Amino acid sequence: MKLTDIAPVEEWEALERALNKRSGLNSSVYNTEGFRITSFTAWANDLCPIIKSTPQGASAICALANQHATNKSKETRQPVIIECDAGFAKFAVPIFWNNEFLGTVGGCGYCLPGTEVDTFLIHKATAHDLQDLESKATSVKTITKEEIDGHIKFIQDELASLLAKKSSD
Repeated sequence: MKLTDIAPVEEWEALERALNKRSGLNSSVYNTEGFRITSFTAWANDLCPIIKSTPQGASAICALANQHATNKSKETRQPVIIECDAGFAKFAVPIFWNNEFLGTVGGCGYCLPGTEVDTFLIHKATAHDLQDLESKATSVKTITKEEIDGHIKFIQDELASLLAKKSSD
């Protein structure tokens, strides 16, 4: 069973768009291997596209955090909130169908209160100019745990609706 057996890619992308519109976060649906299933992109900040633009940045920061969040949510069967090595909050909501793990839906790109972006690590991973990274980091928004919990509830409600439609097929 795959995510596209539950709903077409267009419906998963609509969920990403809805989460992004409601939160401003990078929103993604990932399969069991941790790969995105859509091509939708709307950046939460000016640093994420820099990180994603290099294979080292994407693998050392984004893929690592996604792998950790995916594994933890699969193992616990619960939503997970972590912080990536660049300092951004990341949350993942697991998707299960008949006890089979199919992937996650989540968001990232803002910082939790009291945390900051690790521009030096981003510089090391991407070789991007450190001063430019520090300048761009000042515009990164903050998100509270309560706001994340609200986004998680939104995702869970949307997933319940998608899964209910599949059940009635």
